[in-house]
Amino acid sequence: MPFPGPPEFGRGVVVLADDPIPEPWQQAEVLTVDGPRAIDALHAAWLHRRPVVVRLLIDAAQWRTPDTITIEPWKLATNLDLPGDRLHHLVWANNYDARKGIPPQWWWSRKASRVGAVETPDGPADVRLPDGQPAWIDGGPRHPLPGGLVYVHSESVELGSLRPAAAPTEPVPEIPLAPDQLLAVSHGAGPARIVAPAGSGKTRVLTERLRHLLGNRQVERELVCAVAYNRRAQEELAHRCRAFRPRVVTLNALGWELLGRPRVLAERECRRIIEALVPKPTRRANVDPIGPYLEALSTIRLGLVDPSEVEDERDDVPGIAGAFDGYRAALRDLGAVDFDEQIYGAIQRLLTDGEFRRTQQARHRHLLVDEFQDLTPAHVLMLRLLSLPGLDVFGVGDDDQVIYGHAGADPTFLLNFDDYFPHAATHPLEVNYRCRPAVVDAARALLSHNQRRIPKTIRSHRDPAPNSLDVIRHATQSGAQELVKLIRTHMAAGTPLSDIAILTRVNSTLLAPQVALREAGIAAAGGLDEHALERTGIRAALAYLRIATNPDGFAVTDLTEVLRRPSRGLPQWIDKWFRGKTMTVEQLRRVSSSLDDPKVATKVDAFAADLAQITRVARRGTTRDILRSIKNDVGLGQAMTMLDASASGSHLDDLEALEQVADLHPVATGFETWLRAALTPRPDMPAASDRFPDGPFEFPDEEDARTTTVRATARSIGGGPSAGLSTDEITLATIHRVKGQEWPVVILFGVNDGLFPHRLSDDDEEERRVLHVGITRGIEHVAILTDSAKPSPFLVELDPKFVAKPLSSKSAGTTTSSKSAGTTTSSKSAGTTTSPASPTRIPGRPSVAERRAGKKRGDVAATAAPDLSALDAELLEALRAWRSARARADAVPPYVVMHDKHLQMLAAAQPKTLTELARVEGMGPRRLELYADDLLSLLSSR
Repeated sequence: MPFPGPPEFGRGVVVLADDPIPEPWQQAEVLTVDGPRAIDALHAAWLHRRPVVVRLLIDAAQWRTPDTITIEPWKLATNLDLPGDRLHHLVWANNYDARKGIPPQWWWSRKASRVGAVETPDGPADVRLPDGQPAWIDGGPRHPLPGGLVYVHSESVELGSLRPAAAPTEPVPEIPLAPDQLLAVSHGAGPARIVAPAGSGKTRVLTERLRHLLGNRQVERELVCAVAYNRRAQEELAHRCRAFRPRVVTLNALGWELLGRPRVLAERECRRIIEALVPKPTRRANVDPIGPYLEALSTIRLGLVDPSEVEDERDDVPGIAGAFDGYRAALRDLGAVDFDEQIYGAIQRLLTDGEFRRTQQARHRHLLVDEFQDLTPAHVLMLRLLSLPGLDVFGVGDDDQVIYGHAGADPTFLLNFDDYFPHAATHPLEVNYRCRPAVVDAARALLSHNQRRIPKTIRSHRDPAPNSLDVIRHATQSGAQELVKLIRTHMAAGTPLSDIAILTRVNSTLLAPQVALREAGIAAAGGLDEHALERTGIRAALAYLRIATNPDGFAVTDLTEVLRRPSRGLPQWIDKWFRGKTMTVEQLRRVSSSLDDPKVATKVDAFAADLAQITRVARRGTTRDILRSIKNDVGLGQAMTMLDASASGSHLDDLEALEQVADLHPVATGFETWLRAALTPRPDMPAASDRFPDGPFEFPDEEDARTTTVRATARSIGGGPSAGLSTDEITLATIHRVKGQEWPVVILFGVNDGLFPHRLSDDDEEERRVLHVGITRGIEHVAILTDSAKPSPFLVELDPKFVAKPLSSKSAGTTTSSKSAGTTTSSKSAGTTTSPASPTRIPGRPSVAERRAGKKRGDVAATAAPDLSALDAELLEALRAWRSARARADAVPPYVVMHDKHLQMLAAAQPKTLTELARVEGMGPRRLELYADDLLSLLSSR
C-alpha cells in the first residue's frame, strides 16, 4: 500500500517514544502526546490536513472505551472537554500506525474491507471498490479535495457505505445568493460562526447550506442535523427545505430523541410532583405558589446553576435545593420528562453512557444550529457533547439579538464561539434585505454604544424612502390617542391591518393600545385579558379607586385588599376591627380612637388620612388624577417598587399602564366596569396557538402566561407555513415574543425612560439589543412613540451622528486571519472578548449599581453588612418566637418563614421603615409581601 498517500490528504504517522520516524515524515512537525494538553495541536493538524508525527507516550488503549462522567451536569462548565473522546479520534483519524517500527498501517483500509472493499497493499490506492475502481479512504475533515482523486470518506465507511466522495463543486442554490451568503454556504471543513444580523437572510443561508451538504457534497443524510430554537423556526426551515427533506429538529426534540422519546408531562403533572416535595406554601390570593419552583427548576437545568445558589438568590422557593434530586427521581419513576428535562436528561445520558455518546456522535457529525445567540448553557453543552470529537458545528446567530438573558442566553456563546468549537471560521453576513436604510443606520448607531459585541458591517440592500423611521413625541396623556391616529393614517393609505404590528417592551404596556384600538373599532390580535386586572398592583389600585369613588360606604373587602399595600406595620389582628360589609373614612377613624395601643392607633389614623386624600382627589379629578394620587401620595408605587425585586415581573409597569388606559376614560365612576368589558375577548377572535419566549419583567408572580400571546398566523420571515394572516387584524405583542418576525409597518409604543432601558434591568447593552430587535421588525415604516416628558435616552443613540467610537481590539477581541480547511475567508475569533466589558453608561443616568439599589431597595443603596457580634439577644429571641408562631399559623417549617441568618440580620439592622426593611439581606419580594407588617410592628415596638 503506497504511503504517505497523496499530499492533499495530509496524513501523518503515529510512533512510540523510541520509534524511528518513517522517512516520508522526517521533516514533519513532531507532536508529543502525553495527555490532554496535546489536543488543540492535534485538532489543528487534523482540521488543516497538516502531516505530523504523533509521538505517543501513553497507552492508546485507555481511549478505546469512552469515559463515563457521573458528575451532575449543573456542576460542569459549558465548554466541558472529554479528552478521551477527542484523543481517540485525533490520534488515529488521519494518521498511519507505525508503532514499534512496523510498516505504516492505514486502519481505514482494514475497516473498509469489512464492508466490501479489498485492501491493496501494493496497489495504486488504499483499496479497490466492489466495482474494481481503486480508491483512497480519507480520514481528514469532510471537504471535497481537488485533483480528481477517487476516495471514500471515513464517515461513509463508518456507515457501511463505499460511495466515493463528490468532486469539488460550488453551491448550486435554488435562489440566488449574495457574495457574503455564498461564502457562508460554501464553507469548507470544521466549525463555522455565521454572524447574521437582522434581515440578512440567515434562514436562506441555512437552507442552502443543507442543500449544499446533502446535494453537492453528497454527505449522508444520516450524518446531518439542523437544530432550530423552537417549533415555529423548525417548521419554517423544514418548509423551505421540503424539496430535499433534511433532518430538522428543535432543541427539545433533539434531547427527547436522545432520551428514547419518553412521555412528556403536562405542566399540571409537574406541579403535582414538585408540590409534594417542597414545604406547603403559604396561600395568597391570586398568587401562584408553585410557579416560582418551576422557574427555579428551569434555572438549575438550563442555566446549569447550583440548586443551593438558586434557593439563596430567591426568597420564594424554600426547599428547592433539597427537592431537586427528588423531582428528577420522580420523573424517572414515571418514565417521563418535562420540558427542560429533555435537555438536562439528554446531557446526563450522554455523560454517563459513553458507548451511547459515541454512537450518537457518529449520527451528528454535521450540526447546523439556528439562533445560536438564544442558546442557554445547557443547550450549548448538549450540542458540544454531540458534536465531539470533530466539533463540526455551523452556528448561525447574531450577538446583537441576545435578548433572552433572563433565560440564560449570553453573547459570550457567539463572541467566544472558538472556545466551544475550536478553530472555527467566521463568515459575516453584512446586508440587511428587510429594512430601509434609515432603520439600518439607526440600529447600527444604537448598537455602536455596546461594548460586548462582534464588530460588524451592516448596510441596507434597499433604496431610501421618506418617513421610513419616525419618532413621534406625544403628551403624557395622549399616547394611546396618538397611536390610533397613526393607525388610521395607515388605514387611509390602504395598509391592511395584518401588515401592522404594535410592539412594546413589557406586556402590561399593551393595555392602553389594546383598549384604544377596541374603542376605535380596529381589530387586533394578542394583548391581555381580564386576568391582567388580578395582578397585585392593578388589583390594589382598582380597590383604592372603588374606595375613592364611594366615600359614603366602601366595601370592607376593598379595605382589606389595600390595608397592607403599602405595608403600614399594622398587626394581623387589626382586621377584626373592620366589621360589616361597608365602612367610611370616619368609621375607620373611630376604630383608631378605640384602640388601646397608641402606636397602632397612629398607623390606623395615617391609613384613614390616605383614604381621605384620594376621596378628595376623586371629587374633582380625573381617573388618572386619582390613580396618580394612589401611586404617589398613598405610596402604592413605592410598595410595587419593593416587589419589583422579583425577576418575574414589574408591578410598577402595571400601575403606569393603568394610568395610560385611564386617559381613555377620564370619569372615574364606571372606569373599572368599562375596562373589564374592554378586556373581554371577542367571540370571533381565534385563540393563539403558538408560543414565543417571554421577556423579563413581563409576568408578575400571580399571572400566568395566558394573558399575552402572539397569533400563530403572525407574519413569518420568508413565507413559511405560518406566513400571512387569515384575518385582517393588527398584531399586539412584546418584542421578546416576535424575534424572527417581520411586518411592513411596526409601531413601538411606550419607548420611554424606565422602559427602554427597563428600570429593572442591570444590563443597558441587552436593553439596546431589545430596542434594536424591535425596530428591525419593520419592512417599510417604523414608528417610535415616546412620552415627550420622559423619552428614552436611547432615542439620542439612534441618531447616526452620535455613533460611538469603533470597538478597539481590547474591547471587542483581536481579529486574525486564519483559514479553515477549504475555506476562502475566515477569521479565527473575530470579535471575541476574553472578559465581559462593563455595560456603557447613558449620560446623566445612574450607573447599573446605583439604579439597581434604587429600584430594588427603595431608592437607597443597600447598607454594608451589619455587625453580628453584638446582637440584641432579647430582640433576636422575639424574632424567633415570631417565626415559630408564624410557621405554626401557616403550617410550614420555620426555615420557610425565614432562616436563622436572616433573623440575625434583622436583629442587627433593626429597620423601622419599609425602605429600611427592604435593604436587609433575605428580605425579598415574597417576604416583604407576607411579613413586612408583622416585622415592622414587632421592630417598631422595641
